[in-house]
Amino acid sequence: MPAWIIKSQTDDPDRALEIIADQRSRGYNAWIEDENGVAVDEESLRINGRTPIKRILTEGLTGPLVLVASVVTGFVFLYLIGLLVDS
Repeated sequence: MPAWIIKSQTDDPDRALEIIADQRSRGYNAWIEDENGVAVDEESLRINGRTPIKRILTEGLTGPLVLVASVVTGFVFLYLIGLLVDS
């Protein structure tokens, strides 16, 4: 029997719990994941609501590193073009 993966995205914890209850009432095996793909404890979601996501250092530095790498690549490209024009 093929496995089906259906994803739904919401920022509202109450809506997520409603979607899960609806899917389970239809006979599906449903669960809630956070942005990183880690399963969320539904009971704590019911009690506490939203919980902050712990970000790791590499996720926080990805944007600035891409920006710096783009600028450095641009300067290297312009330098090489300058060498080509000079010769």
